[in-house]
Amino acid sequence: MPIEYSQREKSYELYRKGKREGTWDPDDYDLEGDRADWQQFSEDEQRRFLATCSGFYDGEEDVTRTLAPYMMALDALPNEEMPFDTVQEEMYLAQQVYEEAKHTDLFSRYFEEVFETQETEPYREGGYQEQGYSTDDLYDTADDLMAAVASGDRTELVYALGEAYLNYMGIVEAQLARGGYLSFDQMIELKAEQMGRDVVLESFQTAIGKVRQDETRHIENGRWILQQLAEAEPDIVADVYEPRIEEYVENRLLTDPLYDEQPFEGYDQRKIGKQVVQYLQDTIDYIGADRFERYDDVRAAMEERQAAD
Repeated sequence: MPIEYSQREKSYELYRKGKREGTWDPDDYDLEGDRADWQQFSEDEQRRFLATCSGFYDGEEDVTRTLAPYMMALDALPNEEMPFDTVQEEMYLAQQVYEEAKHTDLFSRYFEEVFETQETEPYREGGYQEQGYSTDDLYDTADDLMAAVASGDRTELVYALGEAYLNYMGIVEAQLARGGYLSFDQMIELKAEQMGRDVVLESFQTAIGKVRQDETRHIENGRWILQQLAEAEPDIVADVYEPRIEEYVENRLLTDPLYDEQPFEGYDQRKIGKQVVQYLQDTIDYIGADRFERYDDVRAAMEERQAAD
């Protein structure tokens, strides 16, 4: 089906933006300075920083391997019945797969050349993969999408896509990854202050800035598709979005911090937590807060749950 260039949608405009911004190469960064800086981190600081990096490394690889079914499910939808052009969205996701692979490439190189390990397993057990949402669940999401494709049922396809976009773009990227970026910012800034430096891990900061730039587009596109799917099937908000958001809130936002001890003196987990709650509110507002019954106001819903407990 040809693209209606006179009717370019959000997905296509973000695809064009990605062509301009997404041309960076993980191989271009000189990591020698970062290797020297890394040796100045204490063992506890290294363990804490590696834990966050491991979450990114695993997540980037997992989504690289599981994003293709999103495109297959979109292709199975009756395009003429949808409030958005599925072809333009498939083009955008094709670009996103490339970017996720490039992020995996970056973390693989950094782990090998700076951290001198490829092991993420020590940080999984009892850690980021076991408190609420796990990127391992992306494989189940991919299976659900393929089952919906096999069924050919329009509503099942829309619901499976809604769950998939909310899981990855709405939670993994918009919540977990953005919280991770804030954590990186604090750990690096505090370490630089301790060392009397303006900057440490300079190449890491530059490269992770490119990852953040890419994922900002992914999040915006994901929120737009979540909105469009709600236009196609209004009941998806009550049937899929709110239960999934409630699960995330209970398992992540209303639980104790993932790491009890913080080796970076001055690290402010509360500040990060407040910002992450706002990120969730931003997603809900984009979809349309008036569509939600319980989570139209995230902070109020959380306060109500805490009072009930």
